[in-house]
Amino acid sequence: MIKLRIIYTGGTIGGKADSQGEIKGDIKWKGFINLLYRKYPSLKRDLERKNVELSHDTPVRKLSENMIPSDWTKIAIAVNKAIEEGIDSIVIAHGTDTMCYTSAALSFMLQGIKIPVVLTGSNIPLEVKGTDAVTNMHDAIRVALDKQFKGIFMVFSGIDKQPSDIHLGCRVRKVKFYDNCFESTNVDMIGKFKKGFPFKKLRIEIVNRQLLDQVTEINDRKDYQLRKNINDNISFFKVYPGFNPELIDHVIKEKGTKGIILELYNSGTGCIENKYSLLESLENAKSKNIPVFVTSQHKGNVTMDLYGSSTELKTRGAVSLNSMITEAAIPKLMWVLGQTSSKEEVEELMLTNICGEMEVNE
Repeated sequence: MIKLRIIYTGGTIGGKADSQGEIKGDIKWKGFINLLYRKYPSLKRDLERKNVELSHDTPVRKLSENMIPSDWTKIAIAVNKAIEEGIDSIVIAHGTDTMCYTSAALSFMLQGIKIPVVLTGSNIPLEVKGTDAVTNMHDAIRVALDKQFKGIFMVFSGIDKQPSDIHLGCRVRKVKFYDNCFESTNVDMIGKFKKGFPFKKLRIEIVNRQLLDQVTEINDRKDYQLRKNINDNISFFKVYPGFNPELIDHVIKEKGTKGIILELYNSGTGCIENKYSLLESLENAKSKNIPVFVTSQHKGNVTMDLYGSSTELKTRGAVSLNSMITEAAIPKLMWVLGQTSSKEEVEELMLTNICGEMEVNE
């Protein structure tokens, strides 16, 4: 008997539209699963044939734009509860807007996990004709029941009856609001479903065996433990021409921020001249032992040794996170600050590859 749990958190996949077509809420679990059985009539038969026992949990239910860091903790606790109950596979139904933040957060909170946890959602609610929810749920369940996956993954197609892509949960970004709207960033996707229909003809093709093996090795090596503590008192800024660095000083003085992430231009640069210079504010953060990390606004590594301005920022304490994407850096910094308040330890952990979120040799 394989024990599969669906953790239902709401979002568009369970969205309920009003008379104008606006999604302003979602249906409860019972309505969701009954609708899924109706839209995916072979689901019960497929699960019975594979000797799968289905259960569910709903630790939080809301549209994902309303998700906050404490919701990540609730979901992580629900996953941990499932593991303690002997669950073998988990699928998390989630809204798409912030799904990549949740998948990254879970990657840090659930280190050493020995089972697949697969997040998915949809562009169109399950109740609407032509929804992609059935395809996404089918493919997510397929991955969750595949023993070669250990860790946090995202599976998404975005188009009805089109095969899904498989992403590592801490290396994926939403790049548009329709169709296949997620992409693995700065790394190849883990895998994909080969084209074919009906569903039974689909097969999983591993695209990035090296990354999958790396994540498997990390999780096999570590003892599983729920590490749920986070500190969400961080600040994030995206630099742009005319960005006022006094905003950095404000969060340091008025908000007591414990860590800062700056999204720099893709060449690893930011303004160091005139009243918009970042240098004084970085010195301010440095003097107060507040760590400052930098990510790129675009794809690729943040390289801080090509331009003089990058060197100036680095000298004042800005630490490059290299290939780590912002969507992983934000929850990682919150998680790291939940483990330690030492600036040195925070910087060391942020530069440590914990769950595949950055290149091993960085």
